Amino acid sequence: QDSHQVLLPGRRLLARGTSASAMAATQTEQVRVLHLIGSPTSAFYFDLSVMYGRTSAEHASLDRSAFRHEYAVVFTDGKWAFPSALDPESLQRAERLSMPAALMAIEAKETPVDVVMPHMFCMEGMTRYRALCEMLGIEVLGCPAHTCTLANDKFLTKQLCQSAGVPVPEGEMFRADMHGADVEETARQILARRATPLIVKPAREDNSIGLSLVRTDEKLAAALAKAFQYDDHILVEEYIAGRECRVAVLEVEDESGSVRLEALPKIEYLLEDIRTASHKLATNDQGKLLSTGDNPAEAILKAKKEGDRVCPAQFPPEVHVRLDDLARKAHRALGCKYYSLYDVRISKEGFPFMLESCLFCSFSPYSVVVALAEKTDGEQLRPHPRVFEMLLRR
Repeated sequence: QDSHQVLLPGRRLLARGTSASAMAATQTEQVRVLHLIGSPTSAFYFDLSVMYGRTSAEHASLDRSAFRHEYAVVFTDGKWAFPSALDPESLQRAERLSMPAALMAIEAKETPVDVVMPHMFCMEGMTRYRALCEMLGIEVLGCPAHTCTLANDKFLTKQLCQSAGVPVPEGEMFRADMHGADVEETARQILARRATPLIVKPAREDNSIGLSLVRTDEKLAAALAKAFQYDDHILVEEYIAGRECRVAVLEVEDESGSVRLEALPKIEYLLEDIRTASHKLATNDQGKLLSTGDNPAEAILKAKKEGDRVCPAQFPPEVHVRLDDLARKAHRALGCKYYSLYDVRISKEGFPFMLESCLFCSFSPYSVVVALAEKTDGEQLRPHPRVFEMLLRR
């Protein structure tokens, strides 16, 4: 028989002519999932990653007969470990490895990894560490590294999406080397052509870090200085008065193998003006997440307030159509894969404007994509962890 090899999902190699029974046996083996967790960037992003990774991988309803969940953790010093669990004690006693040694250990596994579930939210984790997995030939459940690199820059994201017909707020980018030395002068130049209120934010940060809503002219210089503390590139853009929501699309595969982009129900945030970091995660005075070893989700739960959101969001039908169209266009324009999520403002006239893309999801019960899937009709996407395991099988 022809001995050429065929690469099946999960990097398992079978010779051409393999019997149907042998192929079926291979396809019914456990799917081996490697949760990639941590951050080489900061303790905040490390703790955030562990928090979401634990709430995903430790969920009681996961099908552990069909899926084997393992962990690779990247520490703030760049060292790796493969702990047996994600509690603080297990992380502390796990053997630390250099990156080359860790990659060799992944490649040398007797039963190869089928899919990497990334939980790294820092820029390095969203880009370089995903690329490492891709170069090892392992499928990553999420957008590819080059897409995340682009989407990590809010200015570039908006330029690309706008060219594809996605409405975005009018704005411009400023660089620290050209505009950061004298923020008072930069503010005067901006105000000569733009009127407050304005939004000022770092171009390459998440969780509303460094974000300001500038209501009066005299506050602009301070907002510029604040944003430049977090990034050398910052955005100044018009403030869209109105409502704020999140919109997600999910790639759903049918029995024929065709994939459709399904727009999920939306979530609306009931705000006085904008979402800040305090609306998203609870921290102490030093900025450390309020999560504990016994309750890793505490920082998420404490940030939620009764009545601060509506899900599914209640918009007029024509607004839903505009939001769905925005999300599908952005998904295609950015080259997203599996899913994508967008922060959107809706003007008082009912027209949406994309604020930024959010191309990360841990598929924990606290993840936005999971929460939105729970509001769909039927049982294809709910209850949790149905969406997660559907995408892992794909």
